[in-house]
Amino acid sequence: MHQLALADAASSGHPMSGVAIITLLILAIAVYATAYRVSVRRHPYRPCRACGESGKHRGTFFTESFRACGRCGGRGRELRPFAREPDRD
Repeated sequence: MHQLALADAASSGHPMSGVAIITLLILAIAVYATAYRVSVRRHPYRPCRACGESGKHRGTFFTESFRACGRCGGRGRELRPFAREPDRD
């Protein structure tokens, strides 16, 4: 009998209204966007996906030959989405 009363109490919780769900969703998006903005400001670069962070584009037949990667310019890194080039002092 006691377990039945606990089960009834747990299942009688009111479901969240549509407004509450939308509010939580907007809050979660705002928190994620703020965290991403801070992260991009602190760490604007990511490894270049084309050259694998080496900065080199290898030849197809003569694999010991290489040139600077066209995507990252030979730096081995590229800007993350929504990042700006950091100021050089």
